[in-house]
Amino acid sequence: MARTQGFLNSALRGAVWGLSAWAAYCATEFVFSSLLFKFTRPYSTFPSWHWQPTWLLVAAFFATGIVCGAAAGLAVFFFGNSRNPLQFEQAGTLTLALAFLIRVVTAWPGLGGWSWLLLSCLAFSALLMLGLRSGAWYARLGYLTNPWVISGFLLGLGQEAVVLNMGTAEQLGSHVRLLEALLAFLLLALLIGALIAGDLLRPRLARWRFLAQAGWVLAPAFALALVAVSQLLSATTITKAQAAPRLAKSGRPNVLLIVMDTVRGDHLAVDGYHLPTTPNLQALAQDSVVYTRAMSASDFTLTSHASLFTGMYPSWHGAFCQPPEAAYGRRLDDSVPTLAGLLAHQGYSTVAVAANLYMRAEFGLGRGFETFEIPRPVPVLADENWYLLRRSMRRALSYGFDTAQFGRLFAKGEEIDREFLSLLAPRAAPDAPFFAFLNYMDAHFPYAPPAPFDALFPGKNRRLTEEDLDAEQEAIAAGAPVPGNYRPHTLSQYDGGIAYLDARIGKLVAWLKQQDAYDDTMIVVTSDHGEAFGERNHTGHANSPYQNLLHVALLVKYPVSAAARGAAGVVDAPVSLVDVAPTVLAVAGAPVPAAMQGRSLLDASAASPREFFSETFPCATLQSPECPRGCIARAVFSWPYKFITSTNGRRQLYDLSADPDETRDLSQSRAALARQLNAGLKAWMKTIPSRPRQKLLLGPEALQRLKSLGYAQ
Repeated sequence: MARTQGFLNSALRGAVWGLSAWAAYCATEFVFSSLLFKFTRPYSTFPSWHWQPTWLLVAAFFATGIVCGAAAGLAVFFFGNSRNPLQFEQAGTLTLALAFLIRVVTAWPGLGGWSWLLLSCLAFSALLMLGLRSGAWYARLGYLTNPWVISGFLLGLGQEAVVLNMGTAEQLGSHVRLLEALLAFLLLALLIGALIAGDLLRPRLARWRFLAQAGWVLAPAFALALVAVSQLLSATTITKAQAAPRLAKSGRPNVLLIVMDTVRGDHLAVDGYHLPTTPNLQALAQDSVVYTRAMSASDFTLTSHASLFTGMYPSWHGAFCQPPEAAYGRRLDDSVPTLAGLLAHQGYSTVAVAANLYMRAEFGLGRGFETFEIPRPVPVLADENWYLLRRSMRRALSYGFDTAQFGRLFAKGEEIDREFLSLLAPRAAPDAPFFAFLNYMDAHFPYAPPAPFDALFPGKNRRLTEEDLDAEQEAIAAGAPVPGNYRPHTLSQYDGGIAYLDARIGKLVAWLKQQDAYDDTMIVVTSDHGEAFGERNHTGHANSPYQNLLHVALLVKYPVSAAARGAAGVVDAPVSLVDVAPTVLAVAGAPVPAAMQGRSLLDASAASPREFFSETFPCATLQSPECPRGCIARAVFSWPYKFITSTNGRRQLYDLSADPDETRDLSQSRAALARQLNAGLKAWMKTIPSRPRQKLLLGPEALQRLKSLGYAQ
């Protein structure tokens, strides 16, 4: 009976101290992963979806601490001295150090700081074992074995590894070296301070027995309070206006330009896709013109948006990848007029809200807008912090919970809409017509649409995390076959993301109708590029000139005041996204600069046979085996033919009407046509203006966020 009571008592005491140790880590990790992110990026917010996974993590950490602590308590009962309360405290903390050690050991050794974290975990585990075996060692170690100190040091060392992995200050244009030195000093001060404080304070605090008894309560209480207070304080940052005041009628059309980032044209039901991904766009199409053969000018966010805003091909506007100085993209040439700037000159009020970080001011895409916002959520799992225990915890939770939103790194469509509506109210000229640009990323990697859209189409595997998808994409890019679980999951979630975007667009259209502004508003819905899912060993985008990246959606609802009054239907003639800017200017009654290479879609000549072009450049993304370091590739469209030339030496010719998936290269069987199109492409390339090489400096935060979205390797 006494042994059973001792057995249960040891398990209970171990559980208490295990909870305390893991709660201390939980609170410390929340500071490093969320509050530090928030304080260093004050423009970021805690959106409402952040708190569900955060509270789930808190509960999981607490439960893990209780279970691991109970197991440690039983180990003390069988192998240690259960009459020594310090052994339960040390044993509970040891479970935390061992969990961190397992996380590091099971990670890829090439990750930044892996070896330093491994040595530190081993050292702390050894110190805790010494403290368990010897009271003298326990006294000598001071507070080095305290869970707060261990958590702070290991997480701080991981953060130091992230900083060291950022590169040189010259490459990033920031004070990285200073940050490295500051972090190193703080880590050293923590270790020395823990030794000194333990020597000075521990004997004195031992007299206050109630502190030792209450110590196990303090860590869980602090962790709960930290998260709860953060949620309460952040609640005020996400209460944007839900509707703008009634829009005034100016006599001129408003323009709403919507980009569904990463949405390929052949996945839209409005364009013939076999799944019902776009019911709202199909309703909008009743009043619109649907251009079924729209092509992007590039396969990359920065470059294609720049073409959309300027009506120019990439080599002319200058915003494209140019390694090594501008591996992540050059800045849009300041001499090139933008659609926003031209409309602002005509008295338009210009506002923009984007989810994609390539809309940042460094790249010049915000030029001409009065207000350009990029709502930034605090992520639950920052991509670069590979060492966080919450990554392992998320994987364990996926057995019983949907953890897809753990990987969300950009604003949801509803947050984009909320921000947009809030910007319309305080415009400098509220009676002026508006030009609004919206960029949504809900179909972008890591393919995590919110419920219920994640379950609209079969194939979801909730056990697959973005880390798994990253690994599978790297294997595919290296030439491996596409894993059997890859396409069913990614396509189901990709299509769910498109359906979610479609729902958001439907709400905006409904709002315009409520405002009695629908008839007077030109609505353009398009995409910047598509997405690859293993075709030709390509995944993602910014890595090929093929149709899965270049064929995009284009739907235009013309205002009743435009020359195309009442225009609706389907246009099968091929068009380019460089045609959008001159079309918008024509509808707005603004002159079209001679430098624009696109044609107004209101012009009958836009539907006549013509050649147009697309260009791709070597960006710092996953490339395929045919071009492992990236290539410059250019395509000329002369419908139904498409001819591609690349710096890897390949020349390809496809008949898109008979072979839309580009599986049959006709460059040999139709050699004369290939030579003709190649000659035309070469002649066009000779007119490309020469541009000096440009060095674009990015801050560490910008680089890490681009990496997290797959734009930098």
